Amino acid sequence: MYPLFSQLISGLRSFFRLSGNLPGEVAKVPQEPALPNWKTETIPAESFVKVGRIAMCGEGMEIHSDLDDRGFILLNEDIDAVLDGDKRDIRLLELMDKVGFARLSTSGRALNIAIGSVYYTVPLRSVLAVLDGRNRKGAVFVGLEIQCDPGFF
Repeated sequence: MYPLFSQLISGLRSFFRLSGNLPGEVAKVPQEPALPNWKTETIPAESFVKVGRIAMCGEGMEIHSDLDDRGFILLNEDIDAVLDGDKRDIRLLELMDKVGFARLSTSGRALNIAIGSVYYTVPLRSVLAVLDGRNRKGAVFVGLEIQCDPGFF
């Protein structure tokens, strides 16, 4: 019954053009017009897309990508150097030819891998979980807009 009473009082106030609020009634805040120089932009929900995985094997950390059918490997002897901040070679899984480089990101929170013109990144916590044996696999990502030339590293 109280809402009905509140509506009745509000209706009488508007009819007689009286100002003031009932207890529990929220005052209406006047809305300001939108500024003319504001514009709406669509921002992608994800800036990175999962394109592959890493996993440990006997010789090192294998890198498999959906963008490239060839398999890649970061050798065991190079893993510690990369985690210490050095740059090391990424090799083809079968032929052991050098095809790219791996190093830590500037922030130290990801492992960045450049193979050809594709720039992959793996969160460091995923790399460490795979190395420690807590996880069998880790996700490999590529940026939506990021491409680099092989001389980047």
